[in-house]
Amino acid sequence: MNIPLYLGSYTEEGFGQGPGVQRVSVDPVSGELTALATSTGVKNPSFLFRGPGGRLFAVEELDAGQVVELDPDTLEVLARAGSAGSFPCHLGMAGDLLLVSNYGSGTVSALPLDRPWNAAPLWTVGQPGSGPVADRQEGPHAHSTLTLAPDRFLVADLGRDRIDEYLLHEDGPVLAGGLDLPPGTGPRHLLLEHPAQDGEPDLWIVGELDAALHRAHRGADGSWTLSGAPVPLAPGHAEAFPSEIAAHPGSGERALVVGVRGSDALAVVGRGEEDAHLLQSVPCGGSWPRHLAWAMDDDGAPRLCVAAERGHVVSVFASGPGGGLTAVGSVGTFSPTYVLPVG
Repeated sequence: MNIPLYLGSYTEEGFGQGPGVQRVSVDPVSGELTALATSTGVKNPSFLFRGPGGRLFAVEELDAGQVVELDPDTLEVLARAGSAGSFPCHLGMAGDLLLVSNYGSGTVSALPLDRPWNAAPLWTVGQPGSGPVADRQEGPHAHSTLTLAPDRFLVADLGRDRIDEYLLHEDGPVLAGGLDLPPGTGPRHLLLEHPAQDGEPDLWIVGELDAALHRAHRGADGSWTLSGAPVPLAPGHAEAFPSEIAAHPGSGERALVVGVRGSDALAVVGRGEEDAHLLQSVPCGGSWPRHLAWAMDDDGAPRLCVAAERGHVVSVFASGPGGGLTAVGSVGTFSPTYVLPVG
């Protein structure tokens, strides 16, 4: 079994000891990782992103944040630009703009993809505020974005317990609504679920600080409201910090998977039309599952790949009936932060 992946990792002292960005083939059964290309001079690439035409981007999560574009085959640095903020941690898109979430400064910046980058982004936007968790919510912390339409996107602000919605105009984004979350939620990552039939979508919100999964529904008037009770992702664990969320790739499975750091498990959540509940909690095979993604192996079977940052492994799981997970194996690699399918 072989799975082609891009891996991101922390490289700098105090963060980790990884190699940066790698293009690899992993065989979780034998435990072998084959590095096919490795970036040079890329620091703390904690988040990777494939853009239009297969273009490959990475953040450099540093106090003076930067974004790099890499050759998808050789991983040579093609371009670099400042993120206009500190500690960028997420990349997304709106139209032909690359959106950069700066966790440290609580802002989102935009880099154009239809022309060469300049020294600074086109614009930077953010909102003031704080939350009740003193050591994590002393100010805004933009953790991720999610595209609703080419001219509309959401921002998950962990520091403000808020999802902001922006509408893009020619001169930049304008705040156009959003959703307040219960105090201490700490929204990290988002997943949009479109209904099987015509209707407004549901939004799944990973609460990093309350260790719960929240659901919001978009009304016909464009407003967002919370729907149902939050789903605890790590019952019985005093310290649990959920990270990434992914939907099961099978069209017949109504299950979500969330990595949970601290409990070091994968929370499998079943979602119905009206409610959601924890189906399974699976040990993730390593400490601190920071990111996860579904990828296809060389036989075309979906495999869940999990970057266990502090365990220095990428663990692989097979899907089972009802969205359950079964461990396949793992490969060793230093300080992995992100897994991205090559295909």
